[in-house]
Amino acid sequence: MLNDKLVKFCDDNFDDGKLILTKLSEYKKILLKENETMNLIGKSTIIDLDERHFLDCIQIVKYLPQHEKSVMDIGTGAGLPGIILAIIGFKNLHLVEKSPKKSSFLENCKLRLGLNYVVHNKSISEISNLNIDYVTARAFASIEKIISMTKKIINKQTKFILLKGKTYLTELETINPQKFFWETHPSITSSESKIIIMGAK
Repeated sequence: MLNDKLVKFCDDNFDDGKLILTKLSEYKKILLKENETMNLIGKSTIIDLDERHFLDCIQIVKYLPQHEKSVMDIGTGAGLPGIILAIIGFKNLHLVEKSPKKSSFLENCKLRLGLNYVVHNKSISEISNLNIDYVTARAFASIEKIISMTKKIINKQTKFILLKGKTYLTELETINPQKFFWETHPSITSSESKIIIMGAK
C-alpha cells in the first residue's frame, strides 16, 4: 500500500500513473527486504518511506526535460532518485555508486523491475568521456564538491538538480555567482528542504 500523497502525485502528473505506482510498490518490497541486511535507508525513515523517500525524489520530474536526455544520479545508494527516474520513464540514465553491495542491489532492481539504466560501480571522479545533460544528487555531498567531482562528465549546458536540506544556503555561499546561476524551489515534502537548479553562466 502506498501513501495517498504519492498516489495523488502520480495520478496527477503521469499518463501511466497506475503502472508507475505498481512499479513503485514492487520497488518498495525489494528495498524493504534488502534493507534488513543492508544499510540502504535509515531504519527510522522506513515508517515514512513513501513520502520521505519516494515522493521526495519523484517531485524533481517537473524540473527535468524530455525523457531522452541523459541523466546521471551520483551517489545513488538505494536508487534515490535514480531508480525512481527509471520507473517514471527515463531511459538514458547513469547511476553512480561506489559501494559494490549497493551497486549489486541496483543491478538486481534493474532486472527484477525491467528498468533501463547503467550502473557505474566507481567514484564519480573516476568517470570521464560522458557528456551528461542533467546531474541529480540527494544526500550525497556539498554543492561545491558535486560541481568539482563532475567536471569530466558535464558541458556548459549541463544542469544540476540537487535535493538539499537546511544547509543549502550555507552551501550556496561557496558558489561563485559570476560562474554559476541557480534557482531554489520549495520541496513538497519538507519546509526546510529545497530543490536547487544550477548551471554554468
